Amino acid sequence: MASEIQLVQGDTKPDLLATLKDSVSGDPIDLSDVDSVRFQMREASDRRYTVNANADIPDAPNGKVSYSWAADDLSRPGTYQVQWELHYSDTTIQTTDPPCTLIVRRQ
Repeated sequence: MASEIQLVQGDTKPDLLATLKDSVSGDPIDLSDVDSVRFQMREASDRRYTVNANADIPDAPNGKVSYSWAADDLSRPGTYQVQWELHYSDTTIQTTDPPCTLIVRRQ
């Protein structure tokens, strides 16, 4: 995923697409053993998530994930941190690192 993404307040398209990569090797993370992925977004100055929702896995072997914006996800302009939380079938959890910056500009 790019280190900074810019979107417009109130938009619901395009979907957010990302290839999740291992922070050490840089290789795509094989998501074949992942039961679910959560897309998490919070304001940079806050610890509470404004979005913590299920994401899709369109291409598990190549680490590809996507998130479709809900109507109010981008309702407030500002700078946000986003990350993906992977829930594996063996009940372990992995959170992507480093988080990405998302900027929502005024309409």
